[in-house]
Amino acid sequence: MSTFDSEPSEDAPFDLEKLEDKATAGDVEAQYEMGWRHALGMEVDLDDDIAVEWLEQAAAAGHMLAQNNMGARYYTGDGVEQDHKQAYRFFFQAANQGDRKAGKNLDAVARQLTEADLESLRAEMGEANFESEEN
Repeated sequence: MSTFDSEPSEDAPFDLEKLEDKATAGDVEAQYEMGWRHALGMEVDLDDDIAVEWLEQAAAAGHMLAQNNMGARYYTGDGVEQDHKQAYRFFFQAANQGDRKAGKNLDAVARQLTEADLESLRAEMGEANFESEEN
């Protein structure tokens, strides 16, 4: 489903102002779209700072794909300072909503963390019994 009220025709021009208005008003899908459009330079200026701002807003509002995207950014340091703990948090949130890629990413970032960091993050994220539930 498009972030617009009705499906635009294939000939309809992209309306950045309308999309930005919706994102500013709190439309989470529009926030995510603003983020990835700026991340890719898709019909807007390529700008990681703006991309991260919009993706963070969408992720904070619970947007699964934005959470996975922000996790990937923190994992690699793309547009943000690299932080594997923050990557873990974002991947965990997205994986908890059923994002399979985020689940795989969560496993990958967990291998980069110490056992102490994992224990602390698991307690923080509400998965204190994580290992015992899996066994």
